[in-house]
Amino acid sequence: MDADANEEDLRSPQVKTMASSDAESFEVDPGCIVRPERFILPEVSGLTVPTVTIRDGKPAGQWKLYLRWANGQREEMPLPQTITIGGKVAFLHPSPSPPSITMPCGWSADARRRWLASKLAKSPQEVFEEVRERIDYYLDFPIDQAERITATLATWVLLTYCYSAWPAVPYLHFGGAKGSGKTTAFQVLERLAFRAFSASSLTAAVMYRTLHSQGGTLLFDEAERLGTPNRAAAGELYAMLLAGYKRGGRAMRIEQIGKSRLPVAFDVFGPKAFACIAGLPPALASRCISIIMLRAAPNSPKLRRRLDQEPERWQQVRDDLHALALENGSEWLALAERDGVCPDLSGRAYELWQPLLALAAWLDSRGVNGLLHVMQQHAQQTIDAAADDDTFGPDAVLLRVLADAVRAGERLSAADLLTKAQEREASTFRAWTPQGVAQRLRSYGIPPTTKVNGRREYRDVTPEHLRQIQIVHGIDLGCDDLVGNVEVAGQER
Repeated sequence: MDADANEEDLRSPQVKTMASSDAESFEVDPGCIVRPERFILPEVSGLTVPTVTIRDGKPAGQWKLYLRWANGQREEMPLPQTITIGGKVAFLHPSPSPPSITMPCGWSADARRRWLASKLAKSPQEVFEEVRERIDYYLDFPIDQAERITATLATWVLLTYCYSAWPAVPYLHFGGAKGSGKTTAFQVLERLAFRAFSASSLTAAVMYRTLHSQGGTLLFDEAERLGTPNRAAAGELYAMLLAGYKRGGRAMRIEQIGKSRLPVAFDVFGPKAFACIAGLPPALASRCISIIMLRAAPNSPKLRRRLDQEPERWQQVRDDLHALALENGSEWLALAERDGVCPDLSGRAYELWQPLLALAAWLDSRGVNGLLHVMQQHAQQTIDAAADDDTFGPDAVLLRVLADAVRAGERLSAADLLTKAQEREASTFRAWTPQGVAQRLRSYGIPPTTKVNGRREYRDVTPEHLRQIQIVHGIDLGCDDLVGNVEVAGQER
């Protein structure tokens, strides 16, 4: 527990609260607005943790901001509204509500005091090996892939502490049969990743509000419900998750503000992991690095290991991860610009793997010998496996039905598309409704047009739009000759 005898004494001269008169005197550059939980700027790296203080004789939650300046200076303070950097003001937004006194801190008070006292932090190699050891100790993977998967997971854990340096962050998808270790994998990530929280039982509203207010790493177990398009909540979750892998990803909601209902944007960008027995919808799967789990052998010692047998060990690793995150801020920014680590990748594959491969190259240069090569091998293997996978979800079926209609010059409604999809895969679409079809297509940017004679038809879908979906999401829609076919169909009519 932290006790703050005098909070004002902790404030740096470089940190201030802006007066309302000052705020009205200039226009704010959006680049000067940073999220408080984790930000990385060329001049300073910042990280916020929840702490417990005594207020009016009672425990109360409070956010503490830790800063590491480019000149090596380290600071601690109650979370301010602004930071002044070289004469410029950086705004910390959104301002989170006070944390619960039961919210895990992640970074222990003793470790924070040692860091502030400029005690030497562990090397990147040591921290990475700690993380990799924890993963390898508890999780079983196929022998021929264990080294590559463990390295990928350990690197992803490090990425959760510095993801804000990148324009996009890869999601993880743990697939496999019941009893294959997916839940254990999530329990390991919950103890290692930056501000991890489980979202399995949360509603869409609670989830996007939590991400907006507090950030962190979302762990979504039993993600099968994302494939239930007829439920409004599933549609909200799906749209939010599609947007959240890129910086600036927003969930738009209509909120009651005073006497008016106005659109409000919730920031949902950040690292996320999913686990489910069935596959994810293709659009979401295209944002994920897939990790297939297998049941461990009955005699595997990992099945008998209990994760909380060594709480001090877990805390030590988390402490080292927080210190590593702050000590290397400027280097994280440089890594986000490195493209030589994945010269053969492009498009979505590049977007997903560049952060991990850039981190692997950096760790490789700091003593984790051979890591980049191992990661590059795994990246290529994973990409090839995805390209060879011919099992497509309902999204692909709907999009192919729509592409066929565009090819034939037909104008179909959501009900028409559902009927044709049911003809192709009756069992898959047995419980679907036209509203579910419309919701799923809307997630790809395909809304129906206004009503024509009482019908809402997909009249404005273009071949180029479908081709872009094919390129971005990797779903084969047969679009290579679509433009020519549509022109012919139009002439025949």
